[in-house]
Amino acid sequence: MKSYLWTLKEKYLQGWDRQTTVILLASAVILTLHRNYSRTRFFRANLADYFDFLPLVESHPYYYWFLTTAVSLFFIPIIVAKIGTDQGLSDYGVCLGRQKLGWGVTLSAWLVMIPVIILVVFGYPPFQDKYPFCKEVAGSLLTFLPYQLAYGIYMFSWEFFFRGFMLFGLEKRFGNYSILVQTIPFAVMHFSKPLPEALGSIVAGLLLGVLAFETRSFLYGAAIHWLVAMTMDTVCVIVARV
Repeated sequence: MKSYLWTLKEKYLQGWDRQTTVILLASAVILTLHRNYSRTRFFRANLADYFDFLPLVESHPYYYWFLTTAVSLFFIPIIVAKIGTDQGLSDYGVCLGRQKLGWGVTLSAWLVMIPVIILVVFGYPPFQDKYPFCKEVAGSLLTFLPYQLAYGIYMFSWEFFFRGFMLFGLEKRFGNYSILVQTIPFAVMHFSKPLPEALGSIVAGLLLGVLAFETRSFLYGAAIHWLVAMTMDTVCVIVARV
């Protein structure tokens, strides 16, 4: 038995890279925890009664979702990266990198996406039903803007996990293929979205991965993701009132 176990160890573990193993296993665990605990359904089932005295009750699950994502997809991966690997935070894209390229692409991508968003919202009604997630905050700027800021924290954390932690963490082992590796779970996490968005997430995952590599930062992808999401919410609110 001992000999057989040793044979398995030699067969499957020989030559394994520590950082790659830590990133891949941690990613599986982190996404599982995020999917189960950093979600609106968890808040509604376990915590909602403790906050029902606060205003805008319908928004509470979404604030919980957005803000706890900072824990599950940013702070926990940061701890894993610091303890489990030899790379510093700048190696994971926590820096401004090539700013001229980054901000130029961010602005250009946003301007290109604005007419696309307008067209898909008018042409595919399910988007109007889906966004914004919380309809209650659409009543005024005083409720809409804080919600969008929390949404930005969510996008920042989301981008760090896929285009920082996974992308740069796996680069040493897989090189440019790490773009494809991080795109797979990124697309899976969009399965519940309207079909055009779910399919578009595959393209977005690839393009945002390339942008992160070219700028050596995940921040510009986070900015694009947030601007596009915020624009989608805004357009859907405006269309609903027309």
